[in-house]
Amino acid sequence: MTRGIGPIEGRNLLEAFGGAAQVLAASVAELAEVLRRGADEVRRNMDAVNVARELEEMDRESVCGMLPGDEDWPELLKTATPEPLALWVRGAFQEADRFSVAVVGSRICTAYGMEQADRFAGWLAEQGFTIVSGGARGIDAAAHRSALRHHGRTVVVLAGGVGRAYPPEHAPLFDSVVAAGGVVCSEFPTYHPSEGGLFPRRNRIISALSLGTLLIEARLNSGALITGRLAAESHGREVMAVPGRIDSPSSEGCHRAIREGWAALVTNVADVSQQLRSSSMLVAGAMAARKNTGADVLHEVKPVAGVLKLTPAMEHVLAAARSMRSIDYDELSQKTNLGIAEVMAAVTRLELSGIRLRNNG
Repeated sequence: MTRGIGPIEGRNLLEAFGGAAQVLAASVAELAEVLRRGADEVRRNMDAVNVARELEEMDRESVCGMLPGDEDWPELLKTATPEPLALWVRGAFQEADRFSVAVVGSRICTAYGMEQADRFAGWLAEQGFTIVSGGARGIDAAAHRSALRHHGRTVVVLAGGVGRAYPPEHAPLFDSVVAAGGVVCSEFPTYHPSEGGLFPRRNRIISALSLGTLLIEARLNSGALITGRLAAESHGREVMAVPGRIDSPSSEGCHRAIREGWAALVTNVADVSQQLRSSSMLVAGAMAARKNTGADVLHEVKPVAGVLKLTPAMEHVLAAARSMRSIDYDELSQKTNLGIAEVMAAVTRLELSGIRLRNNG
């Protein structure tokens, strides 16, 4: 909450002094040994923080605080560069949020972009993936609404405090997210304004929380494109882009990402499942807290099923896989009466959960 201390400076101070209490008790001279400049101003700002008032505001807005190391701290958020010092949260993260996909795009979008955001986010939500986005106008809001309409989970990451909805007209949407069991979160105090320079910091959290990022109508130099680059370059995640009209400024960023090779072109939901399965780093991230739960489906899956909530499609695929020497999507589709896209999504969720299917064909 101290002005002048961001996540990098805060992490440096915590490591140097050994804990938050020691940082808060440090003198200007001691702070100056860690901070390159402005130690006296930081000390004044630290003394000016009104913790009691913030706790009252959190209580008023039903907000809880989370710190790295807490039991419910999102595992994938540890990969954020840098990791937040804290989160202010409305709602609660769940184990299911380990399987998240970011859907981001332009605020000024076309009807086509809204249609695609609704299509992709809705299908992913139905298959058990949590939809993460920034709560902005346009593509972000369409993705959140689609997830809710399909009875899925969604996470809103704000660039300001969760008690001050931005944009203001999305306050009812954010309330609906929390009411449906989802999350609205931020790394800033409850009523902190959504200042322009904070959006890139917000974007790194969206990227880190997600196994992959789907770009829909991302403009050149847009925040959505920044989120995609962070996912690809800083977090080692899969980035996918939906192509648009070749003469549409709304899709120029998507087309550049595809042309430069750091985003995969996707035209349907099966493409998304295929991309999510293509990175071993994704699997490592999703399994970070479940390293001892992996099982070969042809041998024994009960230990995994005990800690993982299986969707009906996942249960059907598991049952069918037991009788197969090798795994083939077409054969699984015939055995389960599920579409190819649903089979691919189920296989993706199972493998990210640590259930290894042989020869995934």
